[in-house]
Amino acid sequence: MRNKCFCLLSLALLCGLVAGCATGLHITVLYDRTEGLKQNDLVLWNEQKIGKVQAVKQNAQGRASVQLQIRKDFSDKVTDESRFFIQANPHRQGESLVKMVNLSEKGKPLHTGTAVEGSTYLSLQLEKTERGFEAWGEQLERALERWDEELSQLSVREWYEELESEMDYWLNRLGQAGIETREYFKKEILPRLEEALQELRKRLRQLGKDKEVETLEVKLDKLKRI
Repeated sequence: MRNKCFCLLSLALLCGLVAGCATGLHITVLYDRTEGLKQNDLVLWNEQKIGKVQAVKQNAQGRASVQLQIRKDFSDKVTDESRFFIQANPHRQGESLVKMVNLSEKGKPLHTGTAVEGSTYLSLQLEKTERGFEAWGEQLERALERWDEELSQLSVREWYEELESEMDYWLNRLGQAGIETREYFKKEILPRLEEALQELRKRLRQLGKDKEVETLEVKLDKLKRI
């Protein structure tokens, strides 16, 4: 009888281990903005569905903590060279998804429980260009064009959050940036931020909420002074 109980207990433990392994990889990605991301939204890599959003929470620092569950058969593709950014789901209006991009195939695999910084589309393109993947102008121009296009499709609140997210990124980035990065920001990116802010101001004025842009105007002034 004792042997039978021991065998049953061992079998239960083994089943538990197998079930745990079958769930795949679990990691956390930190963002300043979630862009409407919610539980069960997709995680894509090379246009393949590799996982889903398990939970979206707020950590003690007030940042969004997005927990991702990656399928077991793709867990080895998630490395320290992986970057995660949120974008609109092109197949489901009003929904978002997490897109994973690997900057290199030589990264070290991440382990369950790892927390990483999230990216924005523009920050990802900037990191690529700094690594020499493509020329500055060509790569960032495409990124900016895509940003302009996607921005026009957002609601007023989403527009505000996206614009603030990009301003916060550049406020943090430019302090340590080189001359080439600063010059490109001044000539190409700053004018687009100004145009986006002007358009947002018009839309908020129509709603009688034009004072809401004051915070963004302060951040834009800081960017001009850097």
